[in-house]
Amino acid sequence: MRLCVRLFVTRLQTRKARFTITIFTLALISLSVFFVNSYRSYAKIVDARLARGYLISRAGIYAAPRTLRPGQRLSPEALAVALRRAGYLDDENASEIWNGSFSIRNDAVEIRPNNSGGYPSVLRVSFDSDGRIAQLTGDEVTLDSFTLAPESLTNDPLTKGGARRQLNFKDIPPVLVQAITSIEDRRFFDHPGLDLFGIARALLRNAGDERLGQGGSTITQQLVKNTYLTPERTLRRKYAEAMLAFTIERRLSKEDIFALYCNEIYLGQRGVIAVRGVDQAARVFFGKELKDLTLAEAATLAGMIQSPSRYSPVRHNDAARARRNTVLGTMVRDGFISLATAAATAKEPLATAEFDPARESVAPYFIDYVNRVSDSGTGVPPVSHVQDAQATVTTLDLDLQQLAATAVRKQLERLDKIYQPRGLTPQVAFVALDPKTGNVLAMIGGRDYAESQMNRVTDAQRQPGSVFKPFVYAAALESGMSPLRMFKDAPQEFTYDRRFKYRPANYGGGFSMRDVPMRTGLIKSLNVVTVDVAIQTGLVRVANTAQQFGLPRPVPYPALALGTTEATPLQIATAYAAFANGGSIIQPNVFAQTETVEPVQVIQPTTAFVITDMLEGVIDHGTARAARGLIPKTALAGKTGTSRDGWFVGYTPNLVCAVWIGFDDNKQLGLTGAESALPVWTEFMKSAVDLRPELGGKSFAEPDGITIAEIDPETGELATSRCPTHERVAILTSQAPRSECFRHGFYFDLPSDVPADDPTVAARSQPPRVPKNRQKSPTGDSALLRDTRVDTDKRGRRVLVNEMRVTGR
Repeated sequence: MRLCVRLFVTRLQTRKARFTITIFTLALISLSVFFVNSYRSYAKIVDARLARGYLISRAGIYAAPRTLRPGQRLSPEALAVALRRAGYLDDENASEIWNGSFSIRNDAVEIRPNNSGGYPSVLRVSFDSDGRIAQLTGDEVTLDSFTLAPESLTNDPLTKGGARRQLNFKDIPPVLVQAITSIEDRRFFDHPGLDLFGIARALLRNAGDERLGQGGSTITQQLVKNTYLTPERTLRRKYAEAMLAFTIERRLSKEDIFALYCNEIYLGQRGVIAVRGVDQAARVFFGKELKDLTLAEAATLAGMIQSPSRYSPVRHNDAARARRNTVLGTMVRDGFISLATAAATAKEPLATAEFDPARESVAPYFIDYVNRVSDSGTGVPPVSHVQDAQATVTTLDLDLQQLAATAVRKQLERLDKIYQPRGLTPQVAFVALDPKTGNVLAMIGGRDYAESQMNRVTDAQRQPGSVFKPFVYAAALESGMSPLRMFKDAPQEFTYDRRFKYRPANYGGGFSMRDVPMRTGLIKSLNVVTVDVAIQTGLVRVANTAQQFGLPRPVPYPALALGTTEATPLQIATAYAAFANGGSIIQPNVFAQTETVEPVQVIQPTTAFVITDMLEGVIDHGTARAARGLIPKTALAGKTGTSRDGWFVGYTPNLVCAVWIGFDDNKQLGLTGAESALPVWTEFMKSAVDLRPELGGKSFAEPDGITIAEIDPETGELATSRCPTHERVAILTSQAPRSECFRHGFYFDLPSDVPADDPTVAARSQPPRVPKNRQKSPTGDSALLRDTRVDTDKRGRRVLVNEMRVTGR
């Protein structure tokens, strides 16, 4: 009986053991399957990012990709700097996580892009002796252009970053590598992405002293947290962090992981600048290149990683110094430095360098504008624990932004000499657009973002003054008025609403006291003529035209002609872009990925061309003549404006730029637009066209229906060789003058003994000189002037006779 019981118990225990083993085995298999599937799932995330380009596949705001073209002014050294900022390494063995690699060879730069198509595998950029790109060849084939990867403006839309270059592992000084690994992840080069010992120690340390400790997250996990995951604290996110770290360790080398970490790590704020990456931190906090950091400075940066705000050497110097000394202690523990070296370094004071946020920041006003017009707008991460937001590639051209900043800074320095003794600080707004796409290429919303975050480009409603006048003349031309119609440049009193009187005066109070062509009113910015043009055109028509251009609709009073209705610099720049774009207006755009928007035709192409011709006259011999000849082989048009502020808005066939100078409290600037704003515009446009010749253009596209006539501006008639002044004007063919000027050199007495038909006394008309590639006045069905001669009428008097050829209808 006992034997039977024992056998039964034994069999039962065996069955239980087998069952337990089976359950354990099934659980282990299930868990293994779960982990394998989980690994594959997270591997797809990593692989997708690597395939799209690791550096540009994460959420953030990026500048427009740089496009290289022959003729651009760029040296090999300058291109190398731009390539480093865009994530290209000067290392032929750069891995796929970088955007590519490059090397400088003699007078050329060879770029090896990491692109999915594989073409070109090698891009060779050759340079000439004048410091310009001479040729682009991709795999030995000549290319017209090549576009590089975009540069990052900020990884966090809510912060303002600075210019950063991407570091390779060899760019990081060994002392900094040692300091970071000692305090953050001492077994980084040994573990597979997860440090089980570190995790256990972190759990035990929660109730203990952190003086010599380190966090449970490895450097790889921290990189994942910064670049892949949203910031919420959940077990699911922690699991994703571990799996992604394990996956990345299977894909990337330790050196690449560490370099990415050093490029991405957040190291606090100084002023309005969010410091990201050790390279930028070295400049911002110590005013040094990364390679020049001392042991103490390297230890300080390593110590800041855990809590950048608490250990900021600027705000909390004592805490930062204590943390630095902790890092020195860990370096002694790990054998990187001696105890004596650590003791000596610990005694050093912690000094920081002076810092100018304007020198480090990149387009902070533009980033604010991008956030404002973005669909998401706030930069709030998605609900998922893994970031799935796409990179926001913008239209900002970093080269043009830098040129704009330089031009603005130079002029403000000149103006400060005038206004600082009076306790005044002038402000500035600057915006540059592509007139054909509306792309915002450069934007400066004020002189110092740290002092004022108000974007004056988009938010400052100011009276535009005379920069509004082209819209008055555009309305007049659209109504059928000729640009050669004569108006009195003399004091006048205008009556409106039947009982109100308005007496405008020219700037400075002077008048020529003669009749002038309508176009001269715009070129010379004559207030009385402009008001007369507006009234004869119709004030309501002028107001409606301004509204069609995207400007606030003025109240239809005579003063509207002089730019009394407030508008922002961006609205003005956008409206002027229509003149450069054949009368079509397109709204400002800041996103490179947006679909093409069809422009809206607001005026006829012929009207836009005639206005542009007038505005070319403004620069040639009008109120902006100080800019004449400063940009060779480039067609320029623009208009000055003087209200309480100074304005200049001008354009080439491919670039529009508006500049405003004034005071935030609306005080009188006391300078004309030509004195205050024009120097900024000229400096910028000259540099921009020199850098990128494609932004210029030798001439504006001439539409059908335009005639170029050479006139005498005193009469508005075709000029002869006897006229003292000649002026070439663009005009509708149907409005082109048909008769020659008779005011100059035709009034004389003939001797009575000279026959009237003597050919030696005949006054032959001189055909107007017509520029190449421009249309002469057609004959058509019109009566055309053939010759002018002296004849005798029926009463025997000598008279001037025009021989006309008239064709029948």
